[in-house]
Amino acid sequence: MLLGGLTVVLSMIFGQRDVLWFGLFLVMVPLVALLVVARARLRLSCERRVSPPEVVVGDRMVGELVVSKLGTLPTGLLRFEDDVPRGLGRRPRFTVHRFAGEWRREISYPMIGAQRGRFATGPLTVRATDPFSLVKLDRRFTATSDVMVTPLVVPLPGMRNASGAGMSGESTPQKVGVVGTDDVLVREYRAGDDVRRIHWRSTARRDELMVRREEQAWDPAASVLLDSRAVAHAGEGRTSSFEWAVSAATSIALHFLDSGFRVDLFDSDGSMVSQERSVQTSATRQQIIDQMTEVGLTSRTTLARAVEAATMTQRGQLMVAVTGRLSSGDAELLLATQRNRARCFALVIDADSFTARSERSTPEQYDDHQVAMAMLRDHRWRVLEVPKGTDLLEAWSQLDRMGEFV
Repeated sequence: MLLGGLTVVLSMIFGQRDVLWFGLFLVMVPLVALLVVARARLRLSCERRVSPPEVVVGDRMVGELVVSKLGTLPTGLLRFEDDVPRGLGRRPRFTVHRFAGEWRREISYPMIGAQRGRFATGPLTVRATDPFSLVKLDRRFTATSDVMVTPLVVPLPGMRNASGAGMSGESTPQKVGVVGTDDVLVREYRAGDDVRRIHWRSTARRDELMVRREEQAWDPAASVLLDSRAVAHAGEGRTSSFEWAVSAATSIALHFLDSGFRVDLFDSDGSMVSQERSVQTSATRQQIIDQMTEVGLTSRTTLARAVEAATMTQRGQLMVAVTGRLSSGDAELLLATQRNRARCFALVIDADSFTARSERSTPEQYDDHQVAMAMLRDHRWRVLEVPKGTDLLEAWSQLDRMGEFV
């Protein structure tokens, strides 16, 4: 069209009538093609789905499109492009070369859940051209497909030394409202048992060494606290310390839920999930997965909101905190959650191991972090520092091997 306009101008300047008609022809052809494409009723239909619609982070999916053309009017080349979020992979592009008649195309393309969260794929965009490829016109469908990429959940074994944890160990959760006095029972002596726990009366009666087995009346409820502060974490994407924390907190919460506990879940902004007795386990499980799929880093600098929510709820005797970098102030706040709780655990992520040396803590921050962990240990918390590359199952087992208290 530009060439035609230039030809018209030059022909008028030099008085070349024959060249003028040729230039007008070059101008009119694209205009006619534009009119034909714009007025043509391009009748396309699109069916779409993603299989499966819910995956664990890192898993693969398949996007499926069924595109059909209705009617016999001729069309030029049709180029299609589906809108796929960056967290799911590349945008697929394909073309259809059929110029006339009805047709149907089935297209599938791979996707990967590289990023945790909820996403929408689509809509599909089609670029239509006239048979001579002089004019291009973009049109867009409206349908989309929802995709959910959930955190990685690691099956965890029961903790032998945490009363009631995982429905294992020496005591089984019993539904009581408050912390009761210890009920003294006995069992056979095992290698490694403290001799101070030998129950001499039972030993004399049975003619074999028997030891006290202390079982507490147990409220089968557990609190899980996720440190979601941006200042406490480091790294990017799936390999960041925050993603490790999300996977760990989700796995621990679901482990307790499957073991018969009522679960309360908190992050740095406050309460996320609070299970009531009347709520079914399946509903709570889905609520935990939904919340942990969407949880993100927060700009808060302290754990005050999380601790406030945890102390207000104050149910059960188990507290598990999954944290990033800590300060002595953070440790003081966490100690407040220990009131009326018999077992407190902390998986403290070594965030510095998840990032480059230039972005690590200052020496003062590192020293304060060590002081914070020491404060928790001094108050009978089980504390395990987790560097990058640590498997959650191994970290969980190490907490168990620490004994009753650190």
